[in-house]
Amino acid sequence: MGGNRDVEELAELLRELKGRTNRSYAALAARSGVSGSALHRYCSGTSVPGDYEVIGRFGKVCGAGSEELLELHRRWVLADAERKRAVSRAPAAVSATGSGGPDSPATPDVSRDETEGEPDGETGEGTGPDGAAEAEAGPDAEAVPGVAAEPGPLRSAPAQEPGSAAPPPHRRPLIAVLALAVVAAAGVAAALLGKVFTSSGGSGGSSDDRLLLSSRCPVVVSMGQSDACVHELQSLLARAGGKLDIDGAFGPVTQMRVVVFQLRSGLTPNGSVDERTKRALYENAGKPLGTWTPERVTRRIREVFTEDPERAVGIADCASLLDPLYTLPNSNATRNWGVFQLYDGTLRKLGGTREQSLDPDWNIRAAHRLWALTHDFSAWQACDRAYRAGSKGDKGS
Repeated sequence: MGGNRDVEELAELLRELKGRTNRSYAALAARSGVSGSALHRYCSGTSVPGDYEVIGRFGKVCGAGSEELLELHRRWVLADAERKRAVSRAPAAVSATGSGGPDSPATPDVSRDETEGEPDGETGEGTGPDGAAEAEAGPDAEAVPGVAAEPGPLRSAPAQEPGSAAPPPHRRPLIAVLALAVVAAAGVAAALLGKVFTSSGGSGGSSDDRLLLSSRCPVVVSMGQSDACVHELQSLLARAGGKLDIDGAFGPVTQMRVVVFQLRSGLTPNGSVDERTKRALYENAGKPLGTWTPERVTRRIREVFTEDPERAVGIADCASLLDPLYTLPNSNATRNWGVFQLYDGTLRKLGGTREQSLDPDWNIRAAHRLWALTHDFSAWQACDRAYRAGSKGDKGS
C-alpha cells in the first residue's frame, strides 16, 4: 500500500504535523488515543486507519489549524477509498491466480483490526469481518471486474467424407430476425427519448444553463473531483445557505454540506451528487444549510453546561470545530452528527433523529443529557483526553 499516491500524500502530511511537535510517537499516541505502533504505520504510509477520528485527534494534538484539518480529512478520504479498493481486489486476485503463487498480487498491508470496525462504545457492536466492505463506500469505490475464461485451443473442422452432401447453410429463423429488428428500433426510440428528456431537464424547461445536468459534468459528482462542475455545485450550496469556499475542489467541507442538504431535502445522505441531488439543488429556493455561528454555539454551550462550561466548549471544538452541520462518516456506514458529534446509535437511545441532531440547540441539550448520566465527559473520551492533555500543557508552559 505504501506505493499508492493517495496513501503517501496522507502519510506525508502526518509526518509534517509530527515534525512540528518534537515529541515521540509514544507521546503523541498517548494524547491521540491510539497505539504508538499504529501511529507509526500511519505516518510511514504502510497502513490507513478505518476512521478519520483517529488522525483527526492526532492533527489537533499536533496543533493543526482548521484548514489543515480539512486537508487532512480530504487526504484520508482518498487514502481510505484506496484501502477499500485494495481489500476488495485481494479476494478476486487470489481466486484468479491461486494463493501463494509468485504472480499473486500482494495483499495490502492493513491489519485485521484496522480493516474491521471496532466495537461501538454505545452499543458494543462491531462491524464484523466484512465491516470494511460494508462501509460507506462513496464515489471512489470500484467494482472488481470478473476474470474472463481463457479461450481453448482452436480445433479444425472434421474433414468431409467424399460423396457426402454438404450440410445446408444455417438460416436464422424469420421470427428471430423480426425480434432483433424490434429490439433495435426500441433501442433507438429509447435513446431519442432520453435525449429529449435530458435536453428538457425532465420538467419541460431548458437545462442548457444548468451545468450539472449537462453532458459536460459526470453523472455523479463526488469527493476528489476538481473542475467547473464542482464550482457550480459549491455555488448552489452557498445559495442554499452553506458556509464553504467556492474553489472548484470537492473536499470534506463540500461533502458535509452535500450530506446535510440531501438529508434536509428527503434524499439519501451519502455525500455523492447524483441527478436527484442536482435537480433538488437547482429547484431549491430556501436556506436549508443556514445555521448558527460558532460564537452563538459557544454561548449556548456555556448556558447549558453550567457545571463545566469551558471544558464543554473545548470538547465541542475538538469534535466539530463548533460547526452545527459537521458530519463525519464511520467505517460501519454510520455517521456522527452536529456540534457534539452524536453517533447514530446514541441518537436512537436519546429518542432523536439525524434531522434533530443538526439543530444546534437540540444537539447541545442532548449532549448535556449524556453528560448527566455520569457527570463527566466519558462519552467523548478522545476529545476529553485531548482537552485534559492540552490543559496540562498550558499550565506547564
